[in-house]
Amino acid sequence: MTPVQADHTADPAADDSQDMGPDLGDFDANHMHNEFEQWSHWCATRRYYAPAHSKNNLLARLSSQSRPHTSNGGPNALCSARMVAIHHAILGQPENALDTQVFWAYYGYRVKFIKQAASGLGISRQHFYRLLKCFGQRVKAAADAIEADNLAANKDLPHYTGPLAEVD
Repeated sequence: MTPVQADHTADPAADDSQDMGPDLGDFDANHMHNEFEQWSHWCATRRYYAPAHSKNNLLARLSSQSRPHTSNGGPNALCSARMVAIHHAILGQPENALDTQVFWAYYGYRVKFIKQAASGLGISRQHFYRLLKCFGQRVKAAADAIEADNLAANKDLPHYTGPLAEVD
């Protein structure tokens, strides 16, 4: 049996060292990416809201070269109902699920080299981003429900006087 010769060569792979994240073509995905970036910064600046980073697993070891936080000020931790809802929605997801591990690698540990992280999880780079998007959609739905329930419960309180203005 003779090996099959290709009549063309593949284009070289794109350099992922400056990978800027998932494809954020539509506004909703871009908005959720920004909210997750804010959540990541929120957790990093308020350590008691997130578990301490452990260097015992593969994803944590890959995070030695992590992406910097984009400092856009972020919402105030004590006054942001949205950040609390997102945080609770994220913590409510199955801990050992592959998409949860992908999310924590990207936003929690902030791994810089996505191909290495994906390879460590046994998936492709494209599948990594697909899982990240699906996880984000599920968390957004859960966070919206949590926030709506909290606002509805707030209206039933005897001291409720109306919606509060957003604090910048």
